[in-house]
Amino acid sequence: MKALFATLVLATGLWGTPAHAGEAGAALSECLKRSATPDDRRILVQWIFSAIAIHPDLQALSAIDDGQRAKIEKDAAATFERLVAVDCTVPARQTIVAEGTEGFGNAFKTLGELAMGGVVENRDVQVGMSRLGELVDSQRMLKALISK
Repeated sequence: MKALFATLVLATGLWGTPAHAGEAGAALSECLKRSATPDDRRILVQWIFSAIAIHPDLQALSAIDDGQRAKIEKDAAATFERLVAVDCTVPARQTIVAEGTEGFGNAFKTLGELAMGGVVENRDVQVGMSRLGELVDSQRMLKALISK
């Protein structure tokens, strides 16, 4: 089953092009959104951060060690598993039957979107991100955009 899950995620690309789910996949995505508890969303935020922190340009900025990463991944896997095998079994089954791995993979993109949304929708993160705008030389930008 772990190999099937990994194959589904890798074959469909968690971060590929925007999802164009069919009716069954859309129902599964809605079920995942509706069923994800605040604790699930916290776990997903930690998972996405941990995964992104592996990037070579970010590794030095994160203090996540292998043990912490393993726990985060285990918690995220348990969350994914519960959402599909308990909370959203019927729409998950209908998606596999009607749309195959593509529809199922598109629904899993929803979990990635929930994770990223949990990060960028946080008020403190938004304040931090807005500081970039305060540092940009708007006069220089405007001049570059209106000059020939």
